[in-house]
Amino acid sequence: MRKTLTTLGLAMIGFTAMAQQDPQFTQYMFNKLFTNPGYSGYHKSLCGTVIGRQQWSGFDGAPTTFVVSIDAALGAQRNHGLGVNLMFDKLGFEATNGYRLNYAYHLPLMSGQADLGIGIEVGAISKTIGPTGSNSWLATQNWQTDPSIPPLLKKTTFDLGFGLYFSTQKIHFGIASTHLAAQDIADGSQSVTVTPPTSPPTVTHNLVYALARHYFINGGYDWWIDGGTGDWILRPSFLVKSDASITQFDLNVNILMKQRIWAGATYRLQDAIAPTIGYQQPFTTKYGQSWLKIGLAYDVTTSALKSYNNGTYEAVLNYCHPLGKTPKIEGHEDVRNFF
Repeated sequence: MRKTLTTLGLAMIGFTAMAQQDPQFTQYMFNKLFTNPGYSGYHKSLCGTVIGRQQWSGFDGAPTTFVVSIDAALGAQRNHGLGVNLMFDKLGFEATNGYRLNYAYHLPLMSGQADLGIGIEVGAISKTIGPTGSNSWLATQNWQTDPSIPPLLKKTTFDLGFGLYFSTQKIHFGIASTHLAAQDIADGSQSVTVTPPTSPPTVTHNLVYALARHYFINGGYDWWIDGGTGDWILRPSFLVKSDASITQFDLNVNILMKQRIWAGATYRLQDAIAPTIGYQQPFTTKYGQSWLKIGLAYDVTTSALKSYNNGTYEAVLNYCHPLGKTPKIEGHEDVRNFF
């Protein structure tokens, strides 16, 4: 019975992987550069973000994701953004690594009251399927003598993305697409010969992984509930993810208190609800104020997998350092570094 339940669970993991090739994050509001190149240079600073996610803890072969994002604003008006995304994703015997360079041009709108980032990303994505290191196939006999079981298969292909990111003092909205080329990751064929000979002694294995275009729409609003002092800011936001076949909705509400501590929750439709908490610390530099942020989230699974895992853990670390004096934004104090 336990074996049957495990098999069903692994099948559900496989379905989720096919439905959503790009990894998901509960704290997506801290990781916009990962899905939208138009966000590059948004903070008008040099920023680095590290985010790690252990999904479905306690489930063998469950997804583990690690992402590093770095971006900077360049130019006299800080209207050019450069960025890089590094992704390392593991799901059972399947590993996906992504390497992308981003560029965005920030166009001022509404007499400087708004900003539109127009971005593009280019890079590579690699797929590995098979046993690596101590992570070997589980079999009752020596799998290396069975030509029907594939060895390590690996291939890399070109990747391309585009995004727009619009923001004002209180509103932000973005739309983006990854894997625009929608290429197949394919290695042609790989022949395997085993000893002692079997029938047949040589088997050809193919790695063909079809990349689907993914689409992202995000938005949010900053509500200064204290009348404008910035001591209490309520920030609802959303993220829609789709590959034109499966669509997923994330909703989040965070409240920032005294520009230091935030707390809230993310709800992922038909999947999970996740409390979030974090802290940010400012530092005074000769170029202005820098910020260090630490955020944590814990997903409580609400789908059919809830009986087979111990939840999902996610942590994010972000640091932004000013590159020099930037143009002042009129109105309320600039909240770019609040989240």
